[in-house]
Amino acid sequence: MNYKLVLNTVIILLLYSVPSTAYQKDKKTKDNEEYNFLRKSYYDNRGNSKELANNIAHKYLLKAKKNNDTLRMADGFYLLSKITEGNISQKYGDSVIALTKDKNNRYFPLLAYQDKATIYYNEYNFKKAFDYYLKVAEEAEKHKNDLFYHQSIRDMVILKAHVGEHETGLEALRKCIVYFSKTKEEKPDDYFITMFALSDSYIQHKKLDSATIINRLGHKYAKILDKDSVWLYNFVLNEGINQYYKTNYKAAKDSLKKSISAISRSDDPIGMANVSMAYFYLGKTLSALGDSKQALIAHKKVDEIYQKNGMAIPQIRGSYDILIEHYKNKGDKDNHLKYIERKLKIDKNLTSDYKYLIKNVVQKYDTPRLLLEKQEIIDSLEKDKKSFTLVNSILILLSIAFLGFWMHNYLKRRNYKKKFNELYNSTTQDKVVTDKVALNQTDYNEIGISEEIIEDILSKLKGFEQNLDFLQSDITTSTLAKSFNTNYKYLSKVVNRHKNKSFSTYINDLRIDYSIIKLKEDQKFRHYTMKAIAQEVGFNTSQAFSKSFYKKNRIHPSYFIKELQKQES
Repeated sequence: MNYKLVLNTVIILLLYSVPSTAYQKDKKTKDNEEYNFLRKSYYDNRGNSKELANNIAHKYLLKAKKNNDTLRMADGFYLLSKITEGNISQKYGDSVIALTKDKNNRYFPLLAYQDKATIYYNEYNFKKAFDYYLKVAEEAEKHKNDLFYHQSIRDMVILKAHVGEHETGLEALRKCIVYFSKTKEEKPDDYFITMFALSDSYIQHKKLDSATIINRLGHKYAKILDKDSVWLYNFVLNEGINQYYKTNYKAAKDSLKKSISAISRSDDPIGMANVSMAYFYLGKTLSALGDSKQALIAHKKVDEIYQKNGMAIPQIRGSYDILIEHYKNKGDKDNHLKYIERKLKIDKNLTSDYKYLIKNVVQKYDTPRLLLEKQEIIDSLEKDKKSFTLVNSILILLSIAFLGFWMHNYLKRRNYKKKFNELYNSTTQDKVVTDKVALNQTDYNEIGISEEIIEDILSKLKGFEQNLDFLQSDITTSTLAKSFNTNYKYLSKVVNRHKNKSFSTYINDLRIDYSIIKLKEDQKFRHYTMKAIAQEVGFNTSQAFSKSFYKKNRIHPSYFIKELQKQES
């Protein structure tokens, strides 16, 4: 039984039966389901049967044409372009572009541009390849498609490197590798292509240690992610070239030979171009090691590969210079002429590509990029200017605040010093004890107490002060009035009237005045702790003492003591 025929028949029947199974649904939903079914069937069968995949793609396209759905038609042509080859594939790609070039779609014509760029690159038509990579970059940037944008930027740098232009590529590759490093597990080829190009760019810029780091890193991940080990030996190749420039010729020879042995198994044109580059550097290395015979064989291999694949790269020109010189010295005119003609052919190709690419790189890529960078720098400078102005304003405000703070502290210190001097220079005769106050009739009338009682309380207060009884910590108006054999209300009124302060302030002031005298006269007392001083003069806590001291003298006791100690020393 022909199972393939049966399978194809079943698939085709299913394709045509899809609309009838969903007749009750609205047309748009039915169409989308059928398109999705056809696409899935296409991808499921593309690897096994191109014929079946081709039939499915045509069915998809036919339905899109029937519905007059432009994007679906483009998608259908795109599916057909992926399973056909040569001119037919190119025509399908052109149809995608023609249908969608004026559409603002995320994927079309971007995907078709990408395919055409790749086709032209593989055909060594670098001019057209560059034009399409540039279109990919423009579309990708417009639709914020980071993957295709970074791919196209990298590929344009690689194209420029093919014709020997390395000046502007390094920075772009650095940015690209930051992006592709994040997706190396899902898209290892993009990572390896970019790493290989970055390594080559470092070598061309003579940043040889940086190239070694990239080669080692690429080699490390190639062991993990590259099943075929092709990339592993590409990094061996680049490190061989790197070692040549480091003049480590033995290491260079070993690496180059290993890479040639591994990469030569592939018939990929790009891979063979790398092999020709490996032979060129092997020839240079062998010459440096004094093996001119084997060096000549290596340079002939460069020519042999070029004759097969026709891909001209700037590095291999050096091989023809060596071959031309060799046969000229030998007097072998036939070979001398042959290699001259081949070198002229390479130079013609390189010159044509170089002029075109450099012109277009400058006009279409580098100049817009540099203008963008220029604008970014201008914007950055404007931003810096604003930031500078803001910073200056902040600094000015901070300076004013600091100056204000400094002035406040300066005036505060000056005032403290003035207060200290006043206290320090006052004599002990500035008594703690209050002199007797002359009384008049108004005093008696205002407080409502008889003359005899007032005079008695004042006399007892004088004795209270002279005996330093205020140093007791548990004094209250009640306890003191009781000791005076009087009413506590009378005592409070007399103090308020004749001492001009409340009873608690009166007691505290007596204690503070005593502490000042004691601190000035008693050197040992100055070295007490604040708590001990407070308790010595009748306060229960150091906080209460400090608060009362500052309230009366407008300086803190700690400052007063510190200044006394300075005077002492």
